[in-house]
Amino acid sequence: ATADALAARITAEGGRALIFIQDYHLALLPRLLKNARPDLKIVHFWHIPWPNREAFRIFPWGEELLDGLLGNDLLGFHIQYHCNNFLDTVDRGIESRVDYEQFRVFRGGRPTYVRPFPISIDFNQIGRDAESDLVTKKRDNFMREFGESVLKTRLFVGADRIDYTKGIPERLKGFELMLMRHPELQSRVTFVQLAAPSRTHIEKYRDLNDQLDDLVDEINWRLCTEEWTPVRFLRAHHDYYDVLAAYRMADILLVTSLHDGMNLVAKEFIASRTDGDGALILSEYTGAAREIPDALQINPYDI
Repeated sequence: ATADALAARITAEGGRALIFIQDYHLALLPRLLKNARPDLKIVHFWHIPWPNREAFRIFPWGEELLDGLLGNDLLGFHIQYHCNNFLDTVDRGIESRVDYEQFRVFRGGRPTYVRPFPISIDFNQIGRDAESDLVTKKRDNFMREFGESVLKTRLFVGADRIDYTKGIPERLKGFELMLMRHPELQSRVTFVQLAAPSRTHIEKYRDLNDQLDDLVDEINWRLCTEEWTPVRFLRAHHDYYDVLAAYRMADILLVTSLHDGMNLVAKEFIASRTDGDGALILSEYTGAAREIPDALQINPYDI
């Protein structure tokens, strides 16, 4: 239906168009459009990681998915590693000719070029916004909400959608293990997690929410004192300025994704810290890890 609607609109508007498709939800659309209108120029950006060939083999509709994507004239990923995985998957998974030198695939006599386009942010704008009076006000509001005891501690901060790819349970378990192995840090550090609810109509996401509630309750019950609560879990949709305020008050920002195409939280944090302070703990399984080698890179599976 999407392909038919697009083709009809293109015809009505003069017949020529450049089509830009976003992400995995529309993986079959490029081939449908190309079959209907071979003259169209089609560009597609894939926002999530592309797995290696061995992982992709378990997907029952692999040939259909690959054929759909090879309807594009240009297919973009965040990093070269994902481009390489895609080319390898195509080379061993579908009838085609892969040109590794030019990073392109020929199927049906026409090429699909495969290129990395690392997504980023407006660093300058975020830096200016982070120094605004509104962000200062938001930061003060957070501090009043947390109370005097939190102000006296070093702050570990996370800011994520509640999604199983973000490694939030692993982050909580790592924070707890640090406190257990280094009891001298108890009452001296606090973990604040901004957590935006996501896809709560899906059972796996509801289960993740329940798991996070149990973990936070367990850690706080085991370690809290009358004056100190180790974990503050703020489940809500925080606006842009709330998130900047959280970045500004963080001593350490935690990005512990189990797999991420890029992860802009890491870049936003750096851009917001015009004061030159703060440390970034960054999962090596993010695209951002390739671009930010000076972060403290970790394996989130290693609690």
